[in-house]
Amino acid sequence: MTTDIELRQPGSAIVPLQSTGGTDLRLWAEQATAAAVYAEAICRTSMVPSAYKGKPEEATAAILAGAELGLSPMASLRAFHNISGTPTPSAMTLRAVVLAAGHQVEIVESTNERAVVRGLRKGSAEWQTSVWDVPRAEQLGQWKSNAMYKTNRAQMLAARATAEVCRWIGADALTGMPYAAEEVDDIPPARPPVARRLTAADLDEPASQSVVNGVRAVNDAHAEAIARMHAEQAAFASTETGEMVTREQQKHMFALWNELGFTGEENRANRLEITGKILGVEGLESSNDLTFDEAERVIAALRERKERTAGGEPA
Repeated sequence: MTTDIELRQPGSAIVPLQSTGGTDLRLWAEQATAAAVYAEAICRTSMVPSAYKGKPEEATAAILAGAELGLSPMASLRAFHNISGTPTPSAMTLRAVVLAAGHQVEIVESTNERAVVRGLRKGSAEWQTSVWDVPRAEQLGQWKSNAMYKTNRAQMLAARATAEVCRWIGADALTGMPYAAEEVDDIPPARPPVARRLTAADLDEPASQSVVNGVRAVNDAHAEAIARMHAEQAAFASTETGEMVTREQQKHMFALWNELGFTGEENRANRLEITGKILGVEGLESSNDLTFDEAERVIAALRERKERTAGGEPA
């Protein structure tokens, strides 16, 4: 399968990288060269998205990232945001890729207060539902500073829920690009150091230590945000490797069971029975036997059940 744009140079057409299995480095290099030639030309025109205008290197990266998902060069430039020089897909792009893979994604509700998105993996009978509401979004570090939560809150909540569902049902289709631009936007940018006059205290302190302390003070907030993202990435990666349920997930499930009125040893059998129904398994003996992915599914189902109960619907 080739894209809708082919360059004049023989053998330089950009084709989806997944068709090669990602193992032919020579072919990949040829496609990278073709993408660079195309980017060099298109970035000088008014047709290229403003984020890539005059930036052929970033445009090349976006084109190659899109090729891995089967997108044409121009579609790639529209589908990927340029965030600090890194091509990052939008939630809409993740949804398009997952739909193209045969999975289903539906927006059940989208308001300024809550977004509910559900997805069904191809060949599965169980829908996965993600709920992003204002209380959940307020836990983000950028809730107050990201202007999109003020000017287009419904879109941001829907993007968050969409990206989460796409990860749950179509991780294989996303080929290592699980995070949407709307999610990455919640990482505050690193702030440049502010120039100041040296003081006597600076002169008393070893120069190297002064520099280290200054850099550390300037970037603390950014480093913390990056650490949070790395933790999320590690959690996502664990769904691919079949790692077991984490302590944090167990705490989350316990809190949800408590809110639903299923606490105590007397409700243990009920909790295991409901968990088994959610996962479609029988004879579950302990929640400690769940995998990371199974725990995420249970948490999502319990959260949805809690939402229905809060809305006056029968649990």
